[in-house]
Amino acid sequence: MDFPMNSHERYVFEVTYNVAVQHQEEHETWLSKTTERWIATAKLSGFRSEQSVMEGDSKTRLRLEFETRDDWAAFVESESYQQRIKRLQTMTESLTTHLWEPAAISLDPTADGGVPIVTCNSLVDND
Repeated sequence: MDFPMNSHERYVFEVTYNVAVQHQEEHETWLSKTTERWIATAKLSGFRSEQSVMEGDSKTRLRLEFETRDDWAAFVESESYQQRIKRLQTMTESLTTHLWEPAAISLDPTADGGVPIVTCNSLVDND
């Protein structure tokens, strides 16, 4: 069973793609309409569109956030998502998806053999 998480502990689903040059204008229309549809979805807790700023890289990334893994599953299994992602695939040169779940970072040196944080003076700002 999934429990609701705070905003820093959401599941993040990323759709990363390169739009084919001949489909740039069509993509703009698709993105506008899809954004309207997706942000109105009850299962979605956050949405962001990002564009790479690296020279020679024209990737776009859509980041969709969900409170639970069940919310994500319901979203990606929906007819609306399936139709829109298939349409996007026809406009892209490459498309990948990834689901990220929150992961704990251990600060306990006994857990991973690391150095205790209190002894790491280089990490402490002495100003």
